[in-house]
Amino acid sequence: MKKQLLFCAFVGLMTSCQQDDAIQPNPSTLAAEVVGTYRTNVYLDPSYVAVPSNLLPYAELKTESDSGVALIYTNPEKSDQVIQHITLSRQANSIQLHAGGSVVGTLQTDRIFTNSGMEKQGKLLRLSVQNTPERTLSFVGYR
Repeated sequence: MKKQLLFCAFVGLMTSCQQDDAIQPNPSTLAAEVVGTYRTNVYLDPSYVAVPSNLLPYAELKTESDSGVALIYTNPEKSDQVIQHITLSRQANSIQLHAGGSVVGTLQTDRIFTNSGMEKQGKLLRLSVQNTPERTLSFVGYR
């Protein structure tokens, strides 16, 4: 009888101890998956090596609908840029961002480098938007 009770306690203990990410709810929409603030650093974009960390640009995606977001690109040294009505589509390994009939970016799980240079898995946002022939927005950031 003690062996059966011990076995039941062992099984109960093993099934109740799961990783935290195993019980997190999955976002129900594409917009819920991509919404957030994405920051860059010198490991993701070496062109900012001479820029202080408080002056690095960042991008924020805000929900407009279930499959649409608005992009707010903030560069402390320049004016903010806002692109609305960005639609989202799921691809095999990424989520594509579309505006004006063309792909303006992708979001995928990839290896990222934190501000301290440590490598880990995370969401990596890549943007490339040509507003005018002489003005292009390029950004790589992580959440």
